[in-house]
Amino acid sequence: MTVDFGVSYVAVIVAAVVALVFGFVYYAPQTLGKRWMAYLGTTQAQLGNPGGAGMAAGVVASLVNAWVLAVLAKNLGGSTIADGAMLGVVCWLGFMATITAAQIAFEKRPWGLWVLNNIHNVIAQAVMGAIVVAIK
Repeated sequence: MTVDFGVSYVAVIVAAVVALVFGFVYYAPQTLGKRWMAYLGTTQAQLGNPGGAGMAAGVVASLVNAWVLAVLAKNLGGSTIADGAMLGVVCWLGFMATITAAQIAFEKRPWGLWVLNNIHNVIAQAVMGAIVVAIK
């Protein structure tokens, strides 16, 4: 099998930045952050500031995620925004939804946490997939 890694790094960066901004808004205390913290049984004071290492991990994770989506889109022949969005949804379903479901079950966390996190995840994946296909 031959894999073409020649993707648009501008698209990867744009997709990663969009996903990060979406995450900041989605999990902000003014939106769903308080509900997320309640599911975790924690407070903003207990969580504290993620600091430089936490922020760096988030940036690297978003960049790798967007790059993988771009590589997959290129090698699977994604050519429309709908193709990219569908790729994001399929990747979410096959990887994120399943792994996080197992974590929720094993950790005996509330399923509402899974729903809250995975609404974010599926939207982020679909949008990133659409971006990496749209920007070539």
